[in-house]
Amino acid sequence: MKDSTDFFSQAFYTIARAIAEAGVNADLFKTPETIAKSLNRRVRAELRRLAVLLRRLIFLAALQMELAPLKPRIGSNYYEPKKPDADYRYVFTMVPAQSGPCPHFMKGPAIVPSRGPVPAAPLIARWQAMLDTMKHHKRRAKRLARTIQRWQAAGEARPHVPPIARSPRMPAALGLISGGLTVKLIEALKRWPAPDTG
Repeated sequence: MKDSTDFFSQAFYTIARAIAEAGVNADLFKTPETIAKSLNRRVRAELRRLAVLLRRLIFLAALQMELAPLKPRIGSNYYEPKKPDADYRYVFTMVPAQSGPCPHFMKGPAIVPSRGPVPAAPLIARWQAMLDTMKHHKRRAKRLARTIQRWQAAGEARPHVPPIARSPRMPAALGLISGGLTVKLIEALKRWPAPDTG
């Protein structure tokens, strides 16, 4: 168990540092109004890659949690529409979204993209959401563990964990964490109950 704890703490430190550096190197902590398009693209790609590692790390933590038996949930019909927010908000989700209508990028651009700088607020919101997730990773892992518990009770199939694409292009420390997370997740998922095909 000590080996698993050591790996988790090292992975957490490495990923947290990489996320922080990605934003600091782009001066996102200064909350600029605009950012160069090329820098925006580069930082967004880096955060997307780190988000995969962060999700896998929290998923591994959730799989290792021991929870009390699941209690039935009481449904609620209460609905209150939310007021639209002017601020940019980014929610770091732990599970894939359900499929919906045709993605916007398949429809073609609504406007001709500009060549100049782009607004920095969406990128800053994404970066801050990832930092917040790192800060509250135990809470996020416990919430995900409950979701996993419900999936298992419903007989959902075991998730598939493929190797992360382009791991060799990552810095050495992140590449090691990427490979280690894949191996440890596959091992942890062996305890996933088989679906009842009865």
